[in-house]
Amino acid sequence: MSRVLIVYASAHGQTRAIADAIADRLRQRDHVVELGDAAAGMWGLPPPDDYDAVVLGSRVQLGRHAPAIAEYVRLHRSALFDVATAFFSVSMSAAQRGKGTDPNGYIRRFFEDNAWHPMRWVAFAGALRYRRYGRVLRLVMKLIARAGGHSTDTSRDHDYTDWAAVSDFADAIDGDLTVTPRVPVVDAAAAAPSPRSRSLPC
Repeated sequence: MSRVLIVYASAHGQTRAIADAIADRLRQRDHVVELGDAAAGMWGLPPPDDYDAVVLGSRVQLGRHAPAIAEYVRLHRSALFDVATAFFSVSMSAAQRGKGTDPNGYIRRFFEDNAWHPMRWVAFAGALRYRRYGRVLRLVMKLIARAGGHSTDTSRDHDYTDWAAVSDFADAIDGDLTVTPRVPVVDAAAAAPSPRSRSLPC
């Protein structure tokens, strides 16, 4: 049994839902899991020191991951290198299947900008939560979704997340907790962009 911290930044709830699913799966593997919402601010989030693993998750908005997650990495970079780590990125760009694993280079840029690389990372497709958007945002999302080839039916929400892949990612983290060498691993289930894909906040 290990202690795992999951820190996430969500815009409209999908990243939080993925964090919850990872937590539930790890609890089924008898790990003790604590969730931290980056919206609480840096001082409201526990440091990595008391955990065996730290999982960071962020939505992508306007081509960037959440500043709060980047701040957490910068604040705790040294401690993060001393524990098992994983990172998941959530965007609609990841809904476009292709040969790569990093939609539009978002993840690579995040790692380079923050001088940090986890043991394992993956990109998950997000959701179009039209019912949660205000009128103006709903229109903007509809236009961007049309350009990316996603649903423009604003009468309901659309979930593009591969939940089986989320479970597989959690299982891989469980496996990492029993492995001593900490070598970065890319999740093969990650998705790649279409040239027309645009990132929508999740």
